[in-house]
Amino acid sequence: MLLMIVTPFGVSAATAPFEVRSAESRLYDGVWYATALIDFQLSDEALAALRSGVVLTIELQIRVSSVRRFWLDKETASLAQRFELRFQPLSERYVTLNLNSGEQASFATLFSALSHMGRIVNLPIIDDSLLDPDAEYEISMRAVLDQNTLPGPLRMLAFWSSGFRLESEWFVWTLNA
Repeated sequence: MLLMIVTPFGVSAATAPFEVRSAESRLYDGVWYATALIDFQLSDEALAALRSGVVLTIELQIRVSSVRRFWLDKETASLAQRFELRFQPLSERYVTLNLNSGEQASFATLFSALSHMGRIVNLPIIDDSLLDPDAEYEISMRAVLDQNTLPGPLRMLAFWSSGFRLESEWFVWTLNA
């Protein structure tokens, strides 16, 4: 989905938010794992910052909630999977770093780097023993560009610029026990 942002100064560059395209969970050896496909597209502002040496931190936020019929859902667990994306101008390569696992990879194109970050495979979510077998649970997932990790002056600019407000909608699915 492509959005055009209208500002008092006219139309800004097109920005494409992140999108969780699909997600599912499965139980293996007493642990629930999630697999997801996320589409990451950077705005012109975020891309310019990346190519200027700014490291972008993207956070995958995950919540497990028990569904309650006549009350707000109760959050059972939450976790964050964090990635760094950087551009190395000397080698003209894009480097991704999973801050949770330490896994690092290098790519010749931005498309390849973003595709790699967007393939989440067998991410441990929650131990099955922590769940009530009689309750119904939902998993919610979204991806967000973490503006708090931007350098100070850019963080102030990002506060006012829609080009740095990149986040997906919550993608929700039922945890099938």
